[in-house]
Amino acid sequence: MLIDHLGAVLFPEVIILRMVGRLSFPIFAYLIAMGYSKTNSVFKYLNRLLMFGVISQMPFSLAFNKQASVHSLSDLINYFLGSPIPHLNIFFTLAIGLLSIRVWDKGDSKPYKTMVILALGIAAEAFYTDYGIYGVAMILAFYVFRDSKIKTILSQVIVYILFNASQILLYLYESKGLSINLVWFMQVLSLLALIFVFNYNGKKGRDLRYIFYVFYPLHLLIIGIIKILN
Repeated sequence: MLIDHLGAVLFPEVIILRMVGRLSFPIFAYLIAMGYSKTNSVFKYLNRLLMFGVISQMPFSLAFNKQASVHSLSDLINYFLGSPIPHLNIFFTLAIGLLSIRVWDKGDSKPYKTMVILALGIAAEAFYTDYGIYGVAMILAFYVFRDSKIKTILSQVIVYILFNASQILLYLYESKGLSINLVWFMQVLSLLALIFVFNYNGKKGRDLRYIFYVFYPLHLLIIGIIKILN
């Protein structure tokens, strides 16, 4: 994740950084699915994700806002309020994914569950969360097919094709094939994260969750400050 964000914000010309970074989100998505199955309180888990989402939003906006420079307080405010629909950080995507798992697990009927989960995915897109409906679908697929490696692989490939490769085709069609967003093609490397996922032994390690929670806004804040100073 750190490598990916360094490449996205400070070294966009170093493509290898973004390639390595494709491994991070699928691991987070898998951990949400596993975390749901092991947590003692889904409400507390969701509340924790939302709390750190709020804490992380300003550092996230600072790092990824496209405004060129900040020279005054008003410029700094525009970093966070310049867009009518701010790009929300990954914690919000993880929270919506957790809600989708809850609906799938506790829903009364398949049509009801499908409609609510689809609504949550659309909400992720509408509120412009990081990875959007693609991220929500990835999280849900990890949970639904958690007991089968083959089904997990197939479901993740299908999720990639439906919500990522389709964007590539649309982009190529609209641009007449003259321009290519390389990041969309690189996203296929995210499937390599399954190697790490399948090596998880199912046991709880040292309880360092808050260190990782804090690391997210902290490293974005530092990257954002470096970006401004440059």
